[in-house]
Amino acid sequence: MPLFIGEFFYTLDDKGRVNIPAKFRKATSENADSTYIIQYGRDKCLYVYPMDVYQNKVIEVIDKLSEADPVHRAYMSLLGSKSIDVTLDKQGRITIPPKFLEYAGIEKDVQIIGAYNRIEIWDPKIREKYIQEIEQSGIDLEEKIASELNP
Repeated sequence: MPLFIGEFFYTLDDKGRVNIPAKFRKATSENADSTYIIQYGRDKCLYVYPMDVYQNKVIEVIDKLSEADPVHRAYMSLLGSKSIDVTLDKQGRITIPPKFLEYAGIEKDVQIIGAYNRIEIWDPKIREKYIQEIEQSGIDLEEKIASELNP
């Protein structure tokens, strides 16, 4: 599984294209498929997964859901409608559809974050506000997660 870490700053071009950092492309180059899934993320950003990682993630969840359950059906429908597949062009860019840019509040500047198993695409101002809210919350994230994983 690829490992995405670091942060990068880019600018969208007029067609809504943005570079995927070379470091991230290299992490997925073992996979011959240059297809990624863009999905509405939490916290007003976009999640970007290599196709194989996304398929494994979706299969893991969808296999546990029942089409007979209306909540499960609604979840699958919403997840599918808020996801799209894109392919890298020869310059290492993906095209982000306008609906996705609008959701994430992205107009021109883009901050790309490595979040271990996925790439996150943010408007830098929204990302800055998000980080400030976390810092002001007083929650020690590492400590909280450690206590949840090791009760």
